[in-house]
This record gives sequence, C-alpha cells and structure tokens, in this order.
Amino acid sequence: MVRRSGLLGAASTDAVLLALVLGWVLVSAWLIVVDAAEPGRTTVFWAVQFPGDAVFFLSASRLTRHFRDDPRAHRFWRLVSLAALAFMVADLLRAIEGVAGLETTGPGPVQLTFFTVGQTAFVVALVGYPMLVGSGAGRQRFLLDAAIVFFGVGAIVWFLLTDPRARAANSVDVFSALLVGAEVTLVGFLAVKLVLSGHGPVSLPPAVLMISSAVVQMLQTAVLPIYAAPLSDGASLAIQLLPTVLIAAGTRLEVLRVGIEPNPRPPERGRPYSLLPYAVVAIVQLLLLVTLLVDPVVNLRLWGMVGATALVGTLTVARQLLSMRDNLRLIGQLGRQKEWFGSLVAHSSDMTLVVDERDVVTYVSPAAERVLGIRPEQLVGVKLSQALHVEDFDRLRVGWAALRAAPGAAWTVQVRLRTGGRGWRWLETVNTNLLEVPAIRGIVCNCRDVTDARELQEQLRFQAEHDVLTQLANRRLFTDRLAASGREYSSVALLAIDLDGFKPINDNHGHHVGDAVLVAVGERIRRCVRPTDTPARLGGDEFAVLMPGASLENAKRVAARVRSVLAEPIAIGSLRLEVGASIGVTVGAGDDPDSLMRQADAAMYRMKRQARADATWSAEPATDGV
Repeated sequence: MVRRSGLLGAASTDAVLLALVLGWVLVSAWLIVVDAAEPGRTTVFWAVQFPGDAVFFLSASRLTRHFRDDPRAHRFWRLVSLAALAFMVADLLRAIEGVAGLETTGPGPVQLTFFTVGQTAFVVALVGYPMLVGSGAGRQRFLLDAAIVFFGVGAIVWFLLTDPRARAANSVDVFSALLVGAEVTLVGFLAVKLVLSGHGPVSLPPAVLMISSAVVQMLQTAVLPIYAAPLSDGASLAIQLLPTVLIAAGTRLEVLRVGIEPNPRPPERGRPYSLLPYAVVAIVQLLLLVTLLVDPVVNLRLWGMVGATALVGTLTVARQLLSMRDNLRLIGQLGRQKEWFGSLVAHSSDMTLVVDERDVVTYVSPAAERVLGIRPEQLVGVKLSQALHVEDFDRLRVGWAALRAAPGAAWTVQVRLRTGGRGWRWLETVNTNLLEVPAIRGIVCNCRDVTDARELQEQLRFQAEHDVLTQLANRRLFTDRLAASGREYSSVALLAIDLDGFKPINDNHGHHVGDAVLVAVGERIRRCVRPTDTPARLGGDEFAVLMPGASLENAKRVAARVRSVLAEPIAIGSLRLEVGASIGVTVGAGDDPDSLMRQADAAMYRMKRQARADATWSAEPATDGV
C-alpha cells in the first residue's frame, strides 16, 4: 500500500490539485463578497465548474487506460469517464445559456438529460462493480447491512419530508432534493463497501474525497434548505461548487497514486465488520426520540418513524442472529479443530517446545515423555540451558541471538537434551521466532529424535575413516589430519612404521594369526602416543603416527618407545611371536604433507637397510684382524 505520507507529498506539489483548491477559494470568495448582478453570477458559477469537470473527465479517462488489463476496473472507470463527460457537457450548456442571455432558474431538458445520464452512469459503475463479498453467510450479512442502510436512509427522508418546515417550503423542490440526498447517501454506502472490500478500483484516500463530494451534495440539497438559516446566494453557490472540486480532486489523487504504485494492495483491515449499519440504526432511533420530544402528537410522521425504527431494529436483530449462528458454528469448528490438533500433538512422535525471551520453557507437548522420558510439566518453567548438553550451549546461544533479531525467521540445529534416565538424546530442532505473535510470545522448537540416525551416521563415518581390523585411522583420515595439522601448527612430526618379520608369520601360521598380530601391534602403538596424536594403519604391515606440534626430540622418544614395545613377544594362543619395526622419523613445517610423507618413508627405509646391514655384519665369522 502506498504510504500516506508519500501520497500526501505528491498531492501537495501537484499543480492540478493546487489549482483546483486555489480556484475554489478565489471563486467562492468572489461569489460571497462581490454583489454581482444576475444572471452574471450564476453564469460564472456554471462556467467555473467546467474546469473541474474537465479535470474529473481527463483523470477518469487516464485511469481507464491504466486499468485496461483489469476488466472490472476498466469497466468501472469507463463508466465514471462517461459520467464526467455528461456532467461536463451539462455544466457547459448552462454556462453557454448564461453567456447567451438565456439563463433560466432551472435546468433545461437537454441539461437535465445529460445530468441524469451522468448520475445513472456513476450509479451503474458502483452497483455493477463486483463487491466480492463471498457467498453464503457473508453475502447474507452484506445484504442485511445494505438493507439496514437503505431503510435507514428512507427513515431520514421521511423525517425530513414530514417536518413542518419542509411542508412550508416548495414541496416539489424539497421532495426532489431529498431524493437526491437519499440517492447520494446510498451511493456513498456502496462506495465505502467497495473500498473496504479490499478489491475496489480506487484506493482509500481518493475514495474519501469522492465520497465527501456525495455527502456535501446531500447536505446542500437536502438539509441546508430546511434546517439551516437562509444563506446568501453567493454562499449557496460556493457550497454547490464544492462537490465538483472534491470529485475532481479525488480522481486526480488516484492518478497520482497509480503513478507511485501501479498495482494497489488491499488495505489493512482494522476490524472484520462495518460500523455504518449500526450508525444508521442509532440515527433512526435518535430521530424517533426527536420526533417524540418535538411533536408528541400521534400523526403520520410519528407512525413512519416508529415503523422505520421497528424495521431497522428487526433487520439488526436478524443480522445479530446470523452473526450468533456463525459464531456458534465457528466455535464448534474451533472446538473440533482444537480436539483434532490436540490429538495430533498428543500422538505425535515429535516434541514441541515454546521458549520465551528469558530462555524459560513455557510449553511442552506430551511427546516429551516418549522422547525424553520426562513428563511435560517437569520441563515447564525450567531454563532450556539446564537441560542442554554443555558442549552444545554456546552454539545454541549464538544461533538464538541471531534468530531473536529476525522475527519470523527459522533456524535448524541438532543438540543434545538430558533424558529422564540422565542420559542424552540427540534432537534436530527447527526453531521459529514467534516472539512478536501475541498468542505465543516465544521461540517455537519442533524437535525430532535423531539419536539413532546420528549414531548410525557416526558409525558409518567411523568405518569410512578407520581401519576395519585395527580400528586405527586409515590412510584417508590420516592424510586429512596431516593436511589440517600443517595449517594449524608450525611444526609437524611423522613416524613411518614398517614391521620386520611379519611375512613369515603369515606364511607359517596363516592370515588369521597375522591379523591378530596386526591388532596387537595397533593397540601397542596406540598406548605409546599422546591423546592429540593420530596413529594409523596405512595398509598391510605399514603404520604411521602423526604428532602435531611435536619436536624432533619428542618424536624420537615416541619412536623409541614404539620400537621397544613392538620388540616384546606377542602371545597369540599358545604361540609367542616376535616382530620388529623399522621407524622413520621426520619433522617439518607441514605446509607440504606429501613431502613430509616421502621424507618419513625415506627415513624408515634407511633404518630398515641399516638393520639388515647390521644383521649381515653380525652374521660374518670373526677374524683376528690380520
């Protein structure tokens, strides 16, 4: 919807609207102050209406072209353009008659025909535009509202017609004036319903000006001649000029509005009902009271007002009974929906929490007992942080801080909550910020138990990253951690381990014994390293150890410890098997993991060659050195 301040700013600088207002002020001042002779003053009156009619016609024509893709709005503004053209021709003919010296006290047949055509086109435009009031009870309520307003206006007309002051005036003039007032009031009612329906062809600010035009016309034709003190001819003409200015200003304002926002949105509804019918009922009852106080004699006027009051009262009662029936139906639907929703929530496998801005749980669904083993009432009033795993608290706190700053936003996270057995369950929670919703005032957490899925996922991840036999890290995980350590630490130590004498064990005792030896070797290596280190089986009888941040001396000490524990015999059943190990040690910056691995392998192979050379030397026969 166009902001009213923006539309007001555009209107305050629009030359056409400023000219309309300034022109009406100047002409009205001239009509009231200057005692011009007739028919000159009346001729000026009709002549100055022509520019206002022209603005009305040109604005309506422009809106007709703007809404050519909307059949309903296009038809509405086309009929309004026809009405504006008819009014413009009628006023122009009256002005020409004055200039030619043919001015009469009343409109001629031609002018009256054009005026009637304009009024008819305007009424058809309002009545013919679909109200989109729905069907069933909604349409019945609308028809009852329309009937209340229609008969209420009739009661007002009757009250004015039967007034002694109206009988003292020209009966024909008064009756025609009252009919105009009734017609204008009904048109105003239709226009208001059209705008408030949210589907009208004109937005609210321009519609207010156009409806005000109808109201002013009703006042100056139906009320002022009877109840107001006699006005001067100039003042009367100034008031009669105002409806033309208002309706022209309204259409011009709508042109400005579509220039700012071509496609209007439905207006925000302040209430789901209209106060207009009730206002009409109050006016009718007030007029009955005035009749009883001013003229208590039982006469035609009193009987008419009593009948009108009874009629609009009956229609109002029917309207209220219809509303009561709808309310009872809605209450029944709400009750069934509440029961249906309660049943869904009670039997849902997911748990719902509502947490207020203080992190306090205000609602827990019955599923809490199935998910956490805790009765819902045990969680209500508890701070969520008290039931949350300490490792998940900071992550949830940061995420909720961002969520609270974005009303209506949602955030999904997995956290651990304490169970009734004091264990932990993994829950995937979809958290929605509804703190600004009056009925909730909290963050709604829809929680689904994902513990089994999480454990399966962790198991699959472990299997993908670890050696099946020894449960040490495999080559993939070892390589990933080596690359990560190179980014985090200035120095990284590597131990490349290759078993000595493992092939004869496989050949002599079988692969099942060889596998048992590998498991034992993996367990011994694991006991020798730090918690931050990563022991791995790279394949076959090749092992490695990643030591992030370790110095060369620390790495050598660990290598010596590993070599020592692997030199001890390994008991497999009744067998006591011995294996040795060649261990290469290297320390580097870690920015080139592949180079470090090659260096560690090269150091390991040097150790293996050295061990073979030592074994060969010790096997040669001793000499006396001669």
